[in-house]
Amino acid sequence: MVPSPDFVAHRSVRRYAATLADLTPRERDERLDLLQSFAAYVDRDPDTMIEEIFDEETRKYRKRGFYTDEAKAFAASFGDSPNARLRRSNVIRAFFIANGRRLLTERPAWMS
Repeated sequence: MVPSPDFVAHRSVRRYAATLADLTPRERDERLDLLQSFAAYVDRDPDTMIEEIFDEETRKYRKRGFYTDEAKAFAASFGDSPNARLRRSNVIRAFFIANGRRLLTERPAWMS
């Protein structure tokens, strides 16, 4: 449940971790561990995720749909309540936001 030191050393993870300063160490580690699991799920390191979601040269998003869909699928892979799945995907979403990138908004099923 504790993220690896190598994972936390990534620039994008350090940036995200700084936004978690008001949480308890356990809550912080839970979120970072979830993010580490997501990175393994999509088979990318966190800095690569931030780099490839947005094209700095064209100033356009490239893989936002991919990461939005993958965050939703990853959260659903735990097989629990819709609210728990939304909380998990929001952790992934918060990582991107902390790094200046946004995923597409996920709507609860009852709003579809």
